[in-house]
Amino acid sequence: MTTNQKVLVALGTLGLGILVWRIDVNAVRSALLQVGWGMALILGQEIAAHLLNALGWRFAFAREDAGSFPLGELVRLRVAGDAINYLTPTATIGGEVARAAMLSDARGRDIRAVSVIVAKSTQTLAQTIFITAGLVLVANEWVALAPMSLVLPWVVGIGFAIAILIAFRGWSRWARVASVVWQRVCGARLVEFVRDHPGRVALSTLMFALGYAWGAFEAYWICRFLLIRVSVVTALAIEVLSITVDGIVFMVPAKIGTQEGGKVAVFAALGLPPTLGFAFGVVRHVRELIWSGVGVLLCYAKVGRAGVIFRRAALRTSCRPTGLWW
Repeated sequence: MTTNQKVLVALGTLGLGILVWRIDVNAVRSALLQVGWGMALILGQEIAAHLLNALGWRFAFAREDAGSFPLGELVRLRVAGDAINYLTPTATIGGEVARAAMLSDARGRDIRAVSVIVAKSTQTLAQTIFITAGLVLVANEWVALAPMSLVLPWVVGIGFAIAILIAFRGWSRWARVASVVWQRVCGARLVEFVRDHPGRVALSTLMFALGYAWGAFEAYWICRFLLIRVSVVTALAIEVLSITVDGIVFMVPAKIGTQEGGKVAVFAALGLPPTLGFAFGVVRHVRELIWSGVGVLLCYAKVGRAGVIFRRAALRTSCRPTGLWW
């Protein structure tokens, strides 16, 4: 990790400690005990989001190439890549590189690389659309006393500003990686794909947007299991604001401190009990960590054995330690 990343991790850990110190721990514990068997549903429903994201990636291939990559493989690599992005300080770039590297060689390297770049681009666009549309839909919840004709332009403007900030923070590093791939591998294929397959680009964006929207379903059920009665619109507001916060602090590995702290801030902004916001953050953090563990296992299942064999061969020939190829 760089010095800045170490500072962010330290600040996140410090913030989490302050929250635990200031929050009513007994109330949080009581709320978490209410979840019970519901944790199985919270864990299981996430497969729907992974499936939607995998479909978003599938549409990033041309029709004649998409059939070469089974949907199951794309789902597994989405989970594996998300685990790398979540657990490592790679600013959501490491997982994309890993997906391209672990994808089967049923098609050429340039086709695989272009699919990852297209999928990352459409996912960023989908995030922008979801945040903006979500803020418009929940505007009445926040400013019920103001005329919608006056509020709507401000909400749209703020939504775009937040989305652009998130996109810019994530795009700077991604653009550097994409430019290298562009120069060395892709050439003009990316432009050709967007020009020749606008429908598939639109479908990819739609699938990723639905993946973000599915998070509102999860937010609703977490609230129900925590005995928080919320409307669908409020659940959507929780998810929109959560994605906004996560996008701003995406550099912190494993969302240390930012997950719980962000949910406390979101719940307070919506007039919900901050203590239950902390419990909400803990439940979602547990779900993310468990799925990240699954992703790590999928990474090892895909390349771990080959990496060990390669390393042993390198040790025999060089007589000095070497790193795994991946």
